[in-house]
Amino acid sequence: MKKREIWLDGLRTFAAFLVIVNHTNSDVFQALTPANGTWWLSIAWYALCKIAVPLFVMISGAVLLGREDSYGKCLARFGRIIAALLGFSYLYFVHDAWVNYGLWPRIFQLDVFVHKVWTLEIADSFWYLYFYAGLMLALPLLQRLARAMSDRDVWYLIGLSLGLGAGWPFLAHFAPALALPEYFDVPGFTTMIGLFFAGWQLRKRSKPLHTMPWLIGLAFSVTLSAVLLHAQFTQMNGTGKYWAFMDNRMQPSLLVVIGAISAFLLARCLFDRSLSECTQRAWIELGSCSFGIYLLQQWVIAQTESRLFLPLCNALTAFPAVVVWEIAVFVLCLIAAMILRRIPVIKKIV
Repeated sequence: MKKREIWLDGLRTFAAFLVIVNHTNSDVFQALTPANGTWWLSIAWYALCKIAVPLFVMISGAVLLGREDSYGKCLARFGRIIAALLGFSYLYFVHDAWVNYGLWPRIFQLDVFVHKVWTLEIADSFWYLYFYAGLMLALPLLQRLARAMSDRDVWYLIGLSLGLGAGWPFLAHFAPALALPEYFDVPGFTTMIGLFFAGWQLRKRSKPLHTMPWLIGLAFSVTLSAVLLHAQFTQMNGTGKYWAFMDNRMQPSLLVVIGAISAFLLARCLFDRSLSECTQRAWIELGSCSFGIYLLQQWVIAQTESRLFLPLCNALTAFPAVVVWEIAVFVLCLIAAMILRRIPVIKKIV
């Protein structure tokens, strides 16, 4: 425990909760307009939750890039992700068969299961596992690249990846004339790679002394995102997916990147060695369950929407109802993940 950096567990826990927010909050603002104050609360909540995946990528970079693992160990990580994808996808597949098709004939149709996994038709939120599995295949090369690079090289890689992957498309969305030529490309330098290296580089640096700059950065990201989404709503007359420019999974918006980096550094400031041993162990347990929470959350959301969220809407207005629902989903997923982590075979996966 002495070697473990508790702030990373805090970030994992926060990011896991934001994944739940991302999959539950959208219906609130999509049913409203900016004339309603709840729209502003919900759209800001939406802007905040978009930093979840960038945070997970930065955490992975912070933990993994400083090593030089063997190819076998990296392939073992790849295997763990594939095992999680197949195992939990099959659980979702069995539940879907039980509800919609008749259990016994369907659960043995492995050709249907494999096709659905291959085409991401079982659990849409599992898209991240496909991306992360690919990242694990590339990890030994990325680790050796990082080891051979100077700090200046790494900052150039981060600037190039985030600048062309997140910054330029963001500007081009509002000024289409700035869009890059169709065939201009910088192969290998994507927003996700930039975030992966940024997590490692920011972890290496000394701990920030003050929380205020990063709190302001996070607030700036959320506030400006809400303002721009309002402008987009107005431009599109409230029709169509006016929120889509902030919803690209593999190319997060520049404001999402700023928010994720701010939250990453804010966590470094907030968690320090003064935490009691009991508190540290609690954060470690929460952080260790974050992957299990992610794997379970889509099923728990589906099971609790009509049983919990709709009754809450009868007692509360929409936004407080959805926040209470999100907290309840997180707690239920946490309990289930803690139980699964006590089962030896499953613990190796989750």
